[in-house]
Amino acid sequence: MVGFFPYRLIEILEKKCPPERVHSIVLWSKGPRNIIDHKKLRETLRRYEQVILHFTISGMGRSFLESGIPSTEESISLLPALIDFLEDPQRLRIRFDPIVHLKLPDGSVYTNLKHFSTVAMKAVGANVRDVIISWMEPYEKVTRRLKKYNIEPIPLPETEWQREADWVVQQGEHIGIHVLGCCVPGFPSSRCIDGELLTILHPDMLPAPLERAKSQRPACRCTESWDIGWYNPCPGRCLYCYAHPVEPTSLNGLSPV
Repeated sequence: MVGFFPYRLIEILEKKCPPERVHSIVLWSKGPRNIIDHKKLRETLRRYEQVILHFTISGMGRSFLESGIPSTEESISLLPALIDFLEDPQRLRIRFDPIVHLKLPDGSVYTNLKHFSTVAMKAVGANVRDVIISWMEPYEKVTRRLKKYNIEPIPLPETEWQREADWVVQQGEHIGIHVLGCCVPGFPSSRCIDGELLTILHPDMLPAPLERAKSQRPACRCTESWDIGWYNPCPGRCLYCYAHPVEPTSLNGLSPV
């Protein structure tokens, strides 16, 4: 909504979420430039006492997998202005998710894991200390969509996944970030909606709900919130998305990055 449907987001906030009844706005985006450049959205969000941003930078922007998403370089360049708007780097979390392993049409193997260290170092450089990760879930509809482009998910054996997870954690420790998992069994877990953190970061330390959110995956530890998102076709064109992406007509001219 932030990147592609800002006026729809503004409409929902104005009609259903008056600032006096809202503790915090928590946004997810792969393209949050509108928070900075879209005057109406910026003015609308400014009315709320606290805005939190989950900013996904997967290293795949402008690639065959995320052809409608800004490049990694463009995304990273937004960090200082976003933190200035949010007024605290703790109100911004970088999401390096999902980590993918794919067999491409030419038979080669692709993973975006090689970009993790670069994204993590840029996060630290902007004083962002939390990076959330997950691995791609090969849902049936995702697998069907990928196969239309002759791309196949590569399942990771448990031992290989553990080696990869250990490497990510070690890289995080070396770089100076806290690596958290989003519904990753056996991994330090994050809370995308974190009532305790929302309370601590609130300008007046106004208490946020602490009850666990209902109807979530078993590994989810998010606290209660109201979801105002919706599943309209997304122009980000992320082929691995479990929601409803607009699909590219072809992959001609696109390549892994």
